[in-house]
Amino acid sequence: MRKSLLLAALILLFPTVLEAYGGPSRPDTLRVLAIGNSFSVDAVDQNLHEIAAADGHVLIIGNMVIGGCFLEKHWRLAAGDSARYSYHKTGPDGVLVKRPQTSMSWALADEKWDVVTFHQSSGLSGQAESYEPYLTELLRYVKARTPRRCRMMMHQTWAYAEGSTNHNFPTYGRSQEQMYEALCQAYGTAAKRHRMGLIPSGTAVQNSRHTFNRENVTRDGYHLHKWFGRYLVACTWYEALYGTSVVGNAYRPPHLDGRRAAIARQCAHAACRHPFTVTRVDFDNPFDTSNGNWKPDYINTDPSKVPDYTLPDALTMQDGRPVQTAAQWFGQRRPELLELFETEMFGKAPGRLEGTKWEMLEEGPALGGLARRKQVRIIFPRRGCYFTVLIYLPAQAKGPIPVFMGLNFEGNATVQPDPAILYPDPWRSDGYGIYVEQPRGTQSSRWPVDEIVRRGYGLVTFHNAEIDPDFDDGFDNGVTPLIYREGQNFPEPDQWGTLSAWAWGMSRVLDYLEEDPDVDAARVAAIGHSRLGKTALLAAARDERFAMAISNDSGCGGAALSRRRYGETIRFITGNFPHWFCGNFFQYVDHEDALPFDQHEFLALIAPRPLYVASAEDDSWTDPVGERLAFQGAQAVYDFLGLDRSLTEYHIREGAHELTREDWLRYLDFADKHFNR
Repeated sequence: MRKSLLLAALILLFPTVLEAYGGPSRPDTLRVLAIGNSFSVDAVDQNLHEIAAADGHVLIIGNMVIGGCFLEKHWRLAAGDSARYSYHKTGPDGVLVKRPQTSMSWALADEKWDVVTFHQSSGLSGQAESYEPYLTELLRYVKARTPRRCRMMMHQTWAYAEGSTNHNFPTYGRSQEQMYEALCQAYGTAAKRHRMGLIPSGTAVQNSRHTFNRENVTRDGYHLHKWFGRYLVACTWYEALYGTSVVGNAYRPPHLDGRRAAIARQCAHAACRHPFTVTRVDFDNPFDTSNGNWKPDYINTDPSKVPDYTLPDALTMQDGRPVQTAAQWFGQRRPELLELFETEMFGKAPGRLEGTKWEMLEEGPALGGLARRKQVRIIFPRRGCYFTVLIYLPAQAKGPIPVFMGLNFEGNATVQPDPAILYPDPWRSDGYGIYVEQPRGTQSSRWPVDEIVRRGYGLVTFHNAEIDPDFDDGFDNGVTPLIYREGQNFPEPDQWGTLSAWAWGMSRVLDYLEEDPDVDAARVAAIGHSRLGKTALLAAARDERFAMAISNDSGCGGAALSRRRYGETIRFITGNFPHWFCGNFFQYVDHEDALPFDQHEFLALIAPRPLYVASAEDDSWTDPVGERLAFQGAQAVYDFLGLDRSLTEYHIREGAHELTREDWLRYLDFADKHFNR
């Protein structure tokens, strides 16, 4: 009750940031110094200067940085005049320069600062007792070294992502809501006591979480996403500093689409208007499940509203020439299509990287003697970059075994309740910031290993997030940086997105299988469900060593036609999972007819190998009709090539979006026919 009353008092005390602490209107030059840590790097080193410049302001930004630094340490360093800071300075020209081994006294003397901001470290941000007497002493120290007109402001931190592995999160009961409420009280109390302005970054972040995808703000569970998250908080700083609404500002980062940029500006503006209250901005939120509604208005699930469309002819070259022979298909048209899909949709991936190696971590009996288990680590030529492959093989089989290879969503340990399956290394999962240890066997219904090995097949699986995290992290984690040239920190428009990286990972596992004498690497079926079905199709299209491709409910970007605009659309999928695709794909949002291909041609890339596509009746989101029509379009290519129709198969079962034992039984029968079992 006391917490609620305190928050209510703070809300009344700070009706809006603009009214209480509005800055001067369009000064010639505004000089701002942040005393902080990595969270101030997220806030001011990127975007803030550009936002100000877009409104005609000249802004100089100083940033005193020590990772994880807290108010007590800042005071000790100031009192001892210690040159321990990295001083980041963005000049009037927007160029960021870093000066190592700098003292606070030196930085305070570097400019006649108009604003100085203070920030408590994130782990202590909700503990009001940790602020004093250090904030009082710091303010006395800074005021003695800055002009009398200099404003003092608090830079509010943000709550961690749900499921964050940050070691400070247990302090707040691993609850994002509890952490947010605590930091609001602590920052509000400090700002009130010292009559300081407030930059409500934490509230802006919380606003975006209630408006948009909850985990689209951070890249590792606590630091901000390099494009959306950093832009969101920079917008908040701009409005708090200048007292000017950021909503109409023209600047947005080059890798951020217009819709998400508009969401960021609105969430920042709402935070400055109501700095201690979470505001849900009025934008389509496809993840809102309130009142049974979770789809925005532009999503169509009415078959009568499917627009008229014309599919490109798979057997016509881009220059209009008809494909007349199988040799022309394989020598010209197929390479042309694959190039288009890689350049315009998924992004190109490298081949096998020199220096890649593997090691056997563990092997032994499994499933009561029915199977043999292997766990292999694939190691890339970059420190700490590797992933673990789980393999089950029939215990009594003789000779090399054909296998199914597919990625899993929640980690290898969820595939079976097998106590020997290894979890990811704790330090490594903390680095990725997304993996929360799941109970063993929670996904076992999707992986009927007992049936697979009884039928004489093996299963090869690995966790998709160990290749590349499945959230919009700015391509900062996983394997993506392996391809960066010096100075590069984001993929080029035609370089891989996450789906392409996952498919690349499947090829790297196939490299290993070619060296494993227990596996028949010439008989490996790529299989996947949902987004991992898209991945399996891409892996098989790109790497013809895969002997079979199986798509289970893969939908938009997988087996479903894009031009139908039914269920999940390009607009939805790129807006909510922008990391899945390459930058070039965003030009086709709401312009599906401009695509130089459609998914029937994607499926046709599997020819002449066996292809299986499956749908579910109640899974309107993946457009079962669109999947079937794409499958039939691919069959026309198989027919043209003189291939037997038995090489292609489709089924639609009752039920929802899932990979079931019933599906697997059909896939095993299909493999029996084509792997000569």
